[in-house]
Amino acid sequence: MLIIYLIIGAFAGIMSGLFGLGGGVIVIPALSAVFLHYTSIPREFSMQMAVGTSLAIMISTSLSALYAHHKRQAVRWDMFRLMLPGLMLGAMIGVLIVHYLPSSWLQIIFGLFLILVGLRMLFNHTYNTSETSLSLRLVRISSLLIGILSSILGVGGGTLIVPFLLRCQLDMRKATGTSIACGLSIGIVATLCFMITGFFSAQKASWSTGYIYWPAFLGVAVASTLLAPVGAILAHNLPKEILKRFFGLFLLLIACDMLFFK
Repeated sequence: MLIIYLIIGAFAGIMSGLFGLGGGVIVIPALSAVFLHYTSIPREFSMQMAVGTSLAIMISTSLSALYAHHKRQAVRWDMFRLMLPGLMLGAMIGVLIVHYLPSSWLQIIFGLFLILVGLRMLFNHTYNTSETSLSLRLVRISSLLIGILSSILGVGGGTLIVPFLLRCQLDMRKATGTSIACGLSIGIVATLCFMITGFFSAQKASWSTGYIYWPAFLGVAVASTLLAPVGAILAHNLPKEILKRFFGLFLLLIACDMLFFK
C-alpha cells in the first residue's frame, strides 16, 4: 500500500508545483478510492479520513514553502494576524460539519468543488486583481467562511484564499505567500480537531488517530514534498496552458466518478 500512497503523493506534488494548486484536489479523491477498496476503513467515514489526512499532509508540505516565501519577504504577517481568529474558528466549525455529514454527502460536495476548479482551469480563468477596500468586519467574516470551506474540502490557500487576498490589495507574490501561512494555520487546527472528533466515531480504523490515517500521511507527504519542486521546474519547460486544460478535463472526470459511480 505504501507504493500507492507514494504514487499519489508524487502526482499531487508535481501537479501542485506545475499549476499552483493545493494537493488536496488530487489527494482526497485518490485516498477516498483507496480507502474504499483497499483498506479496512469503514465506508461510512472514508471521506472523513481522506479529508482529515489531506489536511495533515498540508502541514508538512506548507512548512518548507512558507519558509521560502518568508525569506523573500512575501508574507504579509499583519494580514495573517488579522485573518487568523476567523480561520481558526472556521476550521473548527468545518471539522464538526464534516464529522456529522454522511460520507456520501461529502463526496457530492467535493465532486461539485472539483467541477468548479476543473472548469476554471479548462477555460483559463485568471484571478480578478482589481483593488477593493474591504472593511475589518468583512475580512473577519470572509476568514471564517474560508476556514469552514477549507476544513470541509480539505484544501489549502491556493484555491480559496489567494483570490480573497488579491481583492484585499495584495499583489500576487504576497497573496501567495500569505495564503500559505493561512493554509498552514488551518491545517494545524483542523488536523487536531479531526484527531479529536474521530475518537467519537462508532468505528475505529487501525493505524489511525481519529480521522488521520498515518500510512497514507507518510507516503503522500514524503513524495509530494520531494516532487513539488519538480513540478515548478516543469512549469518553465512545458506548454503549461495546454497541460492546464488537460488537467482541467482530468479533474472533471474525477468529479464525475465521485458524483455518479460510487
